[in-house]
Amino acid sequence: KESTKEVSRHHKIIVSTSGLISVLGGKWTTYRKIAEDAVNTVQMVGGFSDRKCTTESLPIFGNDYNTDYSDPYSFYGTEAVKVKAINPKKADNSLSKKLFISENQIIWAIQEEMALTLEDVLARRTRCLFLDAYETEKIAPKVASLMAGVLKKDDQWIENELNTFKQLLKNYQL
Repeated sequence: KESTKEVSRHHKIIVSTSGLISVLGGKWTTYRKIAEDAVNTVQMVGGFSDRKCTTESLPIFGNDYNTDYSDPYSFYGTEAVKVKAINPKKADNSLSKKLFISENQIIWAIQEEMALTLEDVLARRTRCLFLDAYETEKIAPKVASLMAGVLKKDDQWIENELNTFKQLLKNYQL
């Protein structure tokens, strides 16, 4: 019997009696295989002609073969130019001396990556929490304040976000 962890890492394509095709599970690194299996299922269920998958050699969105990995924006790939352009004067200014995190990154996370919480920005979008939880705790108030401005939130929202984030931080600090 597979553990819950293993089941969620594998994917399944299920066709309901009504014909609804659902993709369950999977992981980012196998998304092309998942898509291929889903399209093959649609072809079979819908009676469409069987065609070979053509996405195998397509680059992932944002891929930049000429990435300069010394650039702190390198992980944005071809979108790095757009992130820096949000406010070119502040693109090189980090909110932290230990971790590179700019106002531009926070604004990008909200406007382009649908980040809505402090955890979204500091854990999932910039990964600051995983890189240095203590430093992330120091910059959290600045990040929350900037987010509140972009999201048009009030001081109560900032306080709630900081309190929620402090609880999460406990799991990452020794």
